[in-house]
Amino acid sequence: MYASRCEQCGKTSPAVVTRHGLDEERSKHRNLFHGGHVPDGDQVTEPDKFNVFDVPREQLIVGGIMPLVIIFGLLYRFG
Repeated sequence: MYASRCEQCGKTSPAVVTRHGLDEERSKHRNLFHGGHVPDGDQVTEPDKFNVFDVPREQLIVGGIMPLVIIFGLLYRFG
């Protein structure tokens, strides 16, 4: 999720999923609070890159078992 932080007025935008949505939030904030100007300290926080080690162990186990179940099911049905 992306968010924008204005250090000048201390406001953080609601988190949005896309950069386009973030640009709209930043534009609204600039027009409403800063007369359309870019405030000093305007920052964008981006999500961290995906790391497989951040996925819970249980989810990795189920994610590994499900393809096996599907393959065995297909082999049983069509084999």
